[in-house]
Amino acid sequence: MTRIRFSFTRGEVLKHISHLDMMRLIQRALRRSGLPLVYSEGYNPHLRFNLALPLPVNVTASEEYGEVILSDSVTPDQFMVAFGEQLPAGLDLTGAWIEDDYSAPALPSTVGAALYRATLVAEEGCRVDPVHYRQALDNLLSKEEILAPKTKKKKKKKVFVNVKPYIYEAYFNEPEKERPLELNMLLQTGSRGGVSPFFVIEQLEKELTVECNYKAHWELHRERLYQDQDQFLQPLSEGM
Repeated sequence: MTRIRFSFTRGEVLKHISHLDMMRLIQRALRRSGLPLVYSEGYNPHLRFNLALPLPVNVTASEEYGEVILSDSVTPDQFMVAFGEQLPAGLDLTGAWIEDDYSAPALPSTVGAALYRATLVAEEGCRVDPVHYRQALDNLLSKEEILAPKTKKKKKKKVFVNVKPYIYEAYFNEPEKERPLELNMLLQTGSRGGVSPFFVIEQLEKELTVECNYKAHWELHRERLYQDQDQFLQPLSEGM
């Protein structure tokens, strides 16, 4: 058997679909590819495939990862051609490699953090004053606690979790005349707990001390995924 991992991007065309629909889309493409796919055993067999981390709706991405188990030997180049030809516009395969270590953990369990870039897009003719947003971010990060609601499934009881430790880094780009305001966020994610970039943006806007008299919205992009390695974050990459 061959364990292949692959990287891909998701563009504007597909940013409105859910994680479940993305899983279905990729699985259909794999089935159409003619590759020797492996399925789980049991009453309801499933394709042995997964993605590293769900991508929220309305978010584009530069560097996502998936893996699939094949029954026969297939080279990365063969995989790229067969699979890549079946992918729709907006989903571009960027790399593939063989994971030789079958004892390596599944991709979802390796992800520890994600880097997001949020761009503030104002209506035409309006200029965003970055000073107000930088002050709001300073106010937010100076808090001892940033509480996020979380519902316990078994008890169906809402509790609040301090997610400030999950915000590893958050900063705005340097101001430029023709460049929109961009917020970069390195956030913890995965089985150890995490925080949504949408929640961070929501809390940021609550810290604004002035009322903005223009319409604006945030466009979100996931730049990179990271894995925990010896208490340090390392980018997920080919050969990981």
